[in-house]
Amino acid sequence: MVVIPAMLSNTSAIRDLAHRLQLHYLANPERHAQFAMLTDWLDADTQTLAGDDELLQLACELVSQLNVRYPQVKREAVGEVEGDAPRFIVLHRHRSFSETEQRWIGWERKRGKLELLVAALAQGANTYFLELGDLSRMADDTKYIVTLDSDTQLPPGRLHDLVGIAAHPHNQPIIDREKKVIVSGYGILQPRIATPLPSPKQFTL
Repeated sequence: MVVIPAMLSNTSAIRDLAHRLQLHYLANPERHAQFAMLTDWLDADTQTLAGDDELLQLACELVSQLNVRYPQVKREAVGEVEGDAPRFIVLHRHRSFSETEQRWIGWERKRGKLELLVAALAQGANTYFLELGDLSRMADDTKYIVTLDSDTQLPPGRLHDLVGIAAHPHNQPIIDREKKVIVSGYGILQPRIATPLPSPKQFTL
């Protein structure tokens, strides 16, 4: 699952987020990959704000359009049929009250979203995010999460490479069941971050 943690702040940001998901899929059209908006509303002094529902609705509409354009399929003995879980989904949560900040926020913000996603996948039940029907249905047996910032690129073939590295036997995490810690292998991989080359229009004459 490729996820982009983000805030549903305004219509322009949501459209950019949906476009980014589309680009990641087009560059990495892996058959078993799922692409998700992992979102919160902006921090607020109240649990809900006017306009919250409209922003979430726009996110759902754009993701639905992506699913229509790039439907998920699975191979059967007699050909291809639509898969159970959609290729693109929205995982969104309500605000909760923060005693330390005295505001309504997404719990633990970015880290919290990812922690709840891991918990949902581990437990096999999506109880931490809003029920949006098929648009919030996570694929069964999801083993790996690739987290990208909204401005991070995922070049062609890199998703396959990252999962291949994580799946390699030498990198498989070995867990101490009593201490509940990883004693060898890796639970988290962070690829090298490189600055992309400037485009021609960015050169100084």
